[in-house]
Amino acid sequence: MKIFALLTIFVSAANAFTLPTHGATSVRPALYNPSTASSAVPKIRSADNGTLQMRRADQRSVEEYTEDTMATTNRLPPSVKGFGTFALLLFTGICQKLQIYLNEPCLDGSSICTEDYFKFASFFKEHETLGFGLLLTHAIPFALIPYTMVQIDKKGPIIKKDHDQFNPFVLQVAFACITFGLALEFGWHVSDSWYYGNDFHILNFGFYFFLISSFALWADGLKANPKMDAVFAAILLFATALYPAGNALEVGMDAGPLGELLGDAGASLAKIPLYLGMTVTFVSLTLRGQEIFGKKMWVTFFLSVVVNLSFIFALAGYDYAKDPTAPLSEMNYIYHICHDVLGTELGVFYFATLIRDYVPIAEREEVEA
Repeated sequence: MKIFALLTIFVSAANAFTLPTHGATSVRPALYNPSTASSAVPKIRSADNGTLQMRRADQRSVEEYTEDTMATTNRLPPSVKGFGTFALLLFTGICQKLQIYLNEPCLDGSSICTEDYFKFASFFKEHETLGFGLLLTHAIPFALIPYTMVQIDKKGPIIKKDHDQFNPFVLQVAFACITFGLALEFGWHVSDSWYYGNDFHILNFGFYFFLISSFALWADGLKANPKMDAVFAAILLFATALYPAGNALEVGMDAGPLGELLGDAGASLAKIPLYLGMTVTFVSLTLRGQEIFGKKMWVTFFLSVVVNLSFIFALAGYDYAKDPTAPLSEMNYIYHICHDVLGTELGVFYFATLIRDYVPIAEREEVEA
């Protein structure tokens, strides 16, 4: 019985290595016959430049074939896009309700709050549509910036071949800093129930600190410049050092030598260096980006700086701190939305398209030829 079992195992193993015969009683090895060879077998021919190439039916190169077959792997399926949109709207709607519930103890008198906050909370509750738009505006970057980072990850190695100082990792760190800064800004707005006021707050300071830092890293990601890094550090130090001095003056405390530097203008002057610092830093990154993307990089500057600051200065006209006795205005919400959507977010999105649509120099030269 043992011998029979061993023979059975041996026959089964032999059959496992036998090609299927579709009913044939014997198996013979298939010998290659040039006269009957299939046309599917690639033929080698001599190219015009003397190199040997594989002739295929579609005539694509290996690189083109790989790109065509793998390009779809990083694309978002429609269902994922739908889920992301749904999640963004759901997050905004729930946050709006939670802000109203957060404000309710102040409004019904069960909790002590300042007179200013009572006004902000009432205004937010009475303007649900604008309030929803304002929260959605501040939620969009949490989808927009990851999209931008994906474009950097995909096209970064290609750009680096043409511009060896281009650093995709540093560029992605820059946008991670922007995201963190915007998250701090979100918290700051929650603390004042989303009515913009040019006051001082630790979360507002964090927003400006990480924004200036991100611009410096953005510039270094495009092209490193050690001398400008020292300038960026000086800008960051001077601009942010004035912030606590302005805060001290706002609450009536001694601001020390920096307070004397601000002079009679007081706290209102303390944030001006922040705007100047961001502008100078962005000019530097735009000049470096022009070496890669051409003059289109200035569109990013126009949206991110010119349009952005224009709406911020317009918003300053409706700043609550400027005249606490004036009635609250819907324009505070509208200009706030415009400065974020038409300035910050549109500028980042346009830069993402520059990365996404980048054409290697070699391909541009072929087209021009």
